[in-house]
Amino acid sequence: MNILIGNKLKLLRKNRNMSQEEAADYLHISQSAYARMESGESSSWANHIFKICKVFDITPEELLK
Repeated sequence: MNILIGNKLKLLRKNRNMSQEEAADYLHISQSAYARMESGESSSWANHIFKICKVFDITPEELLK
């Protein structure tokens, strides 16, 4: 699941022409923490799901499917 969400985060971020650092700043986390979410090494995306959805203008359901 973490890898699937990570891939989705990467796609969403790239579609917005954002760097990992910019995405991390929006979530108030470090760039390395964001990179771990994208790579599937971390499940902390669950702690930030509502902020992620706001940044990328999606619903939680869209992120999870």
